[in-house]
Amino acid sequence: MDFSQKQREIRPLIEKVRAGDEEAFSSLLGKYTPLIESLVSKFQNDDSALLSREDLSQEATVVFYNSILTYDLEQTDVEFGLYAKICMSNALVSKMRAMRRVTSEILTDSPTEKFFANDIDYEEPGAKILEQENLKALYSVIRKNLSDLEYEVWQLYMSGRSSAEIAERL
Repeated sequence: MDFSQKQREIRPLIEKVRAGDEEAFSSLLGKYTPLIESLVSKFQNDDSALLSREDLSQEATVVFYNSILTYDLEQTDVEFGLYAKICMSNALVSKMRAMRRVTSEILTDSPTEKFFANDIDYEEPGAKILEQENLKALYSVIRKNLSDLEYEVWQLYMSGRSSAEIAERL
């Protein structure tokens, strides 16, 4: 199938999606699901500890939808599938980089008073050390029990960010 034939097949679906047709989006998504799954698998294998398969798939699907909205139907150099692949790849690379930054940050500004009783006697030599060990154990339990996205939200919340700031950052 040559470029113009692919364009003729895809163009009406893109136009319908832009007009709000959910069935057209489902049809396009069905055609490009193998591409999305291939990219998700590639990025999950690169560093599966950072994002779950579901998170990657959701991110790729959102970017796929945005690529439908931003694809230039008048140009004849790049077919839609390649454009969508480039958009999704770039977005997933950016997401992985952001997750690496978040996971490497240390929560230096989170108040420990939220986790432990305020009546700790800091004059006692071992009290501060014990509190720090308890905090590390708590962080470990939290990390093990939250998904990557939940953990990122939790980190942002504990660093004092507002809901609006968290939403903007995510």
